[in-house]
Amino acid sequence: MPSPRKSSNNLRSAAIIGGSLAVVVVLAIIVAIVAGGGSKAKKPQHVANSAGLVLKIGTIDVQSAGPPARINSSVQQSVLDSSQTYVDDAILAPLEKGRLDQAYAQIFDRGVRHQATGPDRATLTEVRTGTLKGLKATATKVRLDGMGDQTGKLVLVAATFGVDVSAKGSGGPVKIQRLAELTFAPERGRWVVTAYRVGVTRSTPAKTAAAVARAGTGAIQ
Repeated sequence: MPSPRKSSNNLRSAAIIGGSLAVVVVLAIIVAIVAGGGSKAKKPQHVANSAGLVLKIGTIDVQSAGPPARINSSVQQSVLDSSQTYVDDAILAPLEKGRLDQAYAQIFDRGVRHQATGPDRATLTEVRTGTLKGLKATATKVRLDGMGDQTGKLVLVAATFGVDVSAKGSGGPVKIQRLAELTFAPERGRWVVTAYRVGVTRSTPAKTAAAVARAGTGAIQ
């Protein structure tokens, strides 16, 4: 289990837009985070992909500036459902159907929605990749890192997970490796993405390309 300092830094780095980081470094950090797994078996309430990819919760860790905070079952479910929506609508839907599901935009708060649906869309989604055949997808368990305020109230939850996709394109085999850190905050009764850090590597017989996108509202200082 990571130290309190490491967990806090994971949340903080998700929300602060700093200087550029090498893709390899970002992916290595998130791989280390998700590798621990966990014993939780909670599943999303709805799955909308034909690849059979279902996210599950792994390790849960919560730090607090005051009394102990916790991520209750309803918050866990909300964050897991939104993470599954991201996988279904932004990653697999474009590869299966050739289009981005419009529900993708609704998981983000207004502070990062424009970035996620505009400049960062090509990195956060597979909309430019297009339809592939023989789609196979796997995912790590979703690690949850929570942060409580001085009263013990839960104010942020970071969901960290990896997704690997293999398929066949017009030019041959395609492999996509994704590692995502989505940080959620409560807004009008919902938990929405208030910051993100996503790395992706796409490999074909012709080339390998990698990118990282990150954005935050300044909720974590």
